[in-house]
Amino acid sequence: MVGEGLGDDGVAGGVMRALGTMSGTSMDGVDVALIATDGDGHVDRSASQSLMIPYSAKDRETLFAAVATALEIDDPACLSHPIVEAARHISTQRHAEALTSLLDRLKQPPQVIGYHGQTILHRPKPSKSSKLDAPQAAFTLQIGDAQHLADVTGIAVVHDFRSSDVAAGGQGAPLAPLYHQALLAARADLPAAILNLGGIANITLVASADPHSLFAADIGPANVYLDDEMMRRHGRPFDEHGRLAAAGTPDEAAIAVFFDQPFYREGSNGPRSLDRYGLKPPDVGHLSDKDAMATLAELTVRSVGEAVAGLACPPRSMFVAGGGARNPHVMARLRALLPCPVEPLDALGASAAMLEAEAFAYLAVRHLKRLPMTYPNTTGISAPLTGGRLARPR
Repeated sequence: MVGEGLGDDGVAGGVMRALGTMSGTSMDGVDVALIATDGDGHVDRSASQSLMIPYSAKDRETLFAAVATALEIDDPACLSHPIVEAARHISTQRHAEALTSLLDRLKQPPQVIGYHGQTILHRPKPSKSSKLDAPQAAFTLQIGDAQHLADVTGIAVVHDFRSSDVAAGGQGAPLAPLYHQALLAARADLPAAILNLGGIANITLVASADPHSLFAADIGPANVYLDDEMMRRHGRPFDEHGRLAAAGTPDEAAIAVFFDQPFYREGSNGPRSLDRYGLKPPDVGHLSDKDAMATLAELTVRSVGEAVAGLACPPRSMFVAGGGARNPHVMARLRALLPCPVEPLDALGASAAMLEAEAFAYLAVRHLKRLPMTYPNTTGISAPLTGGRLARPR
């Protein structure tokens, strides 16, 4: 039976099959991945399956318009705006397509789905620069209809992972460190780190199997500026194989201005989170294609270098996930800069491409077991906190 293993109280025992979904700040599409896990130290990827449904150019146009609207309104009231409603519908439909496509492949359905939704605004601290008259409270906004997905799939959906952490004073991100820990504790020589290079770069240092020993933070841009600039100049979603960046020369003046922003000047003494508009991008409009891409790639690499230098203990190895793991230029620069081996996460028998989707499958199981998802050393929350809400199929 679909949903088997969920008791009346919503708590599941033992290992569960879980699907996770992710659509990140790059807004290139929807990732869906299957794992089996107990939501703690056991992660079984032996029967894992995954797929990605891309957003069309028109989809992305609507999603970016919703982000612009949310920034302009700067308030939860933006949810009622027609363009935000349109984006919500599009994102929900693409998630439904991705989920049903993968479910059709499976001989045995999962017992739960972890659904992150599409972030259009993440403001974990009260706004000091709101365009409205009054300062705005901290909030995080992921659009999408979890109840619709539960009804379409017939499977319970855990969603709204970030809100409870932000409401309690945390950053609401990053959320994947506990899954990173489960992967590394079983597969790597600790201390080790996972570097996720999606739209925004984040790092997790795993010193032991104790979640209180984790350190995690968003550390700067990953692919967001690279992809935006490629789309602006060439109408292509990314710099394939990092070829343009590898052929160019970084503009040191633009880099210096970028790193003079408060986010970097304040240092990385604690958890930090970013969305795609949390930093002012550098001015590369005057540069050639090659030099512009080289400059933007260098922002990613040096952000990582600064973050690693500030870690309490140096990692023995670094495993890279996200789109950046498929960029040979970025990987080569990281290997040249960092004092430890740098490998794609796939080298551990995990998935660099589906890491975040798998993480939300893992977190969905933690929700059902009422286990914490965030800790003081991951989001800055005052005490370990669970999160998420459950939508059951009707």
